[in-house]
Amino acid sequence: MKMLILRGKAGKYALPGEQPRDWPRGALDEPAALEFARLRGYDANVLDVVGYSGANGPQVRLALAEIRADDEIFALYGFSAGGYAIYHILRALKPKERERLALVVVLGAPPQPEKQGYSGPWELIFRLDPPAGHMAGPRALLTRPYGPD
Repeated sequence: MKMLILRGKAGKYALPGEQPRDWPRGALDEPAALEFARLRGYDANVLDVVGYSGANGPQVRLALAEIRADDEIFALYGFSAGGYAIYHILRALKPKERERLALVVVLGAPPQPEKQGYSGPWELIFRLDPPAGHMAGPRALLTRPYGPD
């Protein structure tokens, strides 16, 4: 079973306790995201493309191609702009592709009222930014990787 992980947008951001740095390939605390996938029993595939929130952006197109080429992708994880991309991916999936998903994770993306836009037959983990800030979302998820939001 595989999890497709989508990065946030490029820019200068700081992980908790660190100085800001440039994220040209898209912001993501990759070790934390990979550890979450491992904890949940998935092999992780981090898409090496910058996150954009547009419905037809490069990240959405690449993710759809990956999902359609690999029947072992059962989970999606989107951080920041990657979470917005998941919204568009879910709308573009064919019914059989949607039915395959078991888990959808959205961190630090839309405000809470948009949560229903991510609902489906899968387990949904939808988290806003934790008190430690936006970039702390993936690490905060590790403290509660199961259960309701």
